[in-house]
Amino acid sequence: MRMIFMGTAPFACPTLRTLLASPHQIMAVVTQPDRPRGRGQQAAASAVKALALAHHLTILQPASLRPAAVVGALAALQPDIIVVVAYGNLLPPAVLALPSYGCINLHASLLPKYRGAAPVNWALMHGETVTGYTIMQMDEHLDTGPILWREECAITPEEDAVSLGTRLAEAGAEGMSKVLTALECGTLTAQPQPESGASYAPKLTRELGRLHWQQPAVTLHNLVRALVPWPGATTGWRDTEVKIWRTRVRAAPAASPPGTITAVLPEGLCVACGAEQLLIQELQPASRRRMSAREFVQGYRAQPGESFDQDHAATNSAADSAPDTAHA
Repeated sequence: MRMIFMGTAPFACPTLRTLLASPHQIMAVVTQPDRPRGRGQQAAASAVKALALAHHLTILQPASLRPAAVVGALAALQPDIIVVVAYGNLLPPAVLALPSYGCINLHASLLPKYRGAAPVNWALMHGETVTGYTIMQMDEHLDTGPILWREECAITPEEDAVSLGTRLAEAGAEGMSKVLTALECGTLTAQPQPESGASYAPKLTRELGRLHWQQPAVTLHNLVRALVPWPGATTGWRDTEVKIWRTRVRAAPAASPPGTITAVLPEGLCVACGAEQLLIQELQPASRRRMSAREFVQGYRAQPGESFDQDHAATNSAADSAPDTAHA
C-alpha cells in the first residue's frame, strides 16, 4: 500500500521502523514542527523526524492539517492509508477522507479506557495491573473510532512509564503490521467501541508531580513511576527541590509523621507515608545529576528523623521542558 505516516513522539518510532521493513511504500512522514526544548530552548526535531531523516524519507511539518494547501499536498501523494501514531493533533474530516483504507491509529490503552494524550502515565497513576494497546479506524473525535485490533498486557509493580511505553510501542508495531496485512486481504472488520467504560488521560502537568506524604505509600509509588521522565515526582529537601526517580513500597507501619525519614538502609531511604513507607532508591536534587539513595545520603548527610517537605512547590525542576512522550 501507498501510505502516509503521521507521528511525533518516540512511541511512534517502532511502528515507523516496522513499516520501513515492510513492502508498503511510505510516501511521506508528517510530524510536528521543530519545538524549543531543553535548558537552552533550542529548536529540536521530533524523534520521528530524526528517524525519517536517517532513512531519507519525505518529511512534512505543517503547523495545522486544516489549510486547503496542506490537504492538497497530502492528496497529491495518493495514499491508500494513513497510519497515525503519537502524532499530537486530531485529523480534520478532509484528511480523514483522503485514503481508500481510511486513517488508522495506534493508541496505548485498551479503548475506550484512557482516551487522550497520556494513557500509559494515567494507567500507572491509577495502579492498573493490566493495560494494552488498541489500533482503531479514526474518526473526527478523540480516540473514539471503531476498533480494528487490541492486545492486553500485564503491568508489573516496578514498571515505569518509560519501560511500559517502550513495551507497548514494540507490541503495537507488530500489531500494526498484522492489521495492515488483514486490511489488504479484507479479513478485518472494525467493531464499535463499547459505550460504557470510557475514561480520559489528559496531558501531564508539573503540578501532578508534587508528592503529598500523607497519602499511602502505594499511591506515591504509582505517581513516581507514572511521571518518569517528565514532569517527575518532586518534594522539598532543605529548601531545595528533589526529583524522585525510583521507589518501592515498604510494607512497614509509617511509625513517624508523613515525610519523615525512618531509616537509612543500603537499598534506600525509608520515608513514612499516610500508610506504610516509601523506599526511595534513586533521586535527583535540583541542578544535580540523578543519583542513588546511598550517594544522596553520603553527599547530604541525610539522617533518620529529618523530613521531606510535602508542600514544596515544583518550581525548580531538573527538567525545564516537557519531552516528546505522548502515547496517543
